[in-house]
Amino acid sequence: MSLKSLTYTSLARLDLDADDLENIHRSARDSNVIEGITGLLIFNGTHFLQIVEGAPHAIDDLVERLRRDPRHSAIEIREEREIEERCFPDWSMELVRVSGSYLEAKETISDRLPEAIAQPVRERLIRMTEAISGTVSL
Repeated sequence: MSLKSLTYTSLARLDLDADDLENIHRSARDSNVIEGITGLLIFNGTHFLQIVEGAPHAIDDLVERLRRDPRHSAIEIREEREIEERCFPDWSMELVRVSGSYLEAKETISDRLPEAIAQPVRERLIRMTEAISGTVSL
């Protein structure tokens, strides 16, 4: 079976609160199980960074739903590619809340990622966290 991996960033609605974030997480987990999508959602208080993986049609449908979701805007597809196997096979959707500080966020993400995750994926997530934090790492 062919799999697709897609990574995007978006800007959270200004008045997004903890209940909204929990609802996003819960609905993503529930619908992703049904659609066979796995992945990771990172939130730093203002931006989302998400990597999802699954059947190409399921990922394309998800992107269309995300574009219509009023809880965020400015969706930018950062990477889209065919993959042989999943990086997050056990996560229907893991939510990682990180600090707006890049260094703290980098540490949190590094601690939460599965050990078996490929180094290029780990590095991509760290680079993209840097981008949404608006800082440059030293």
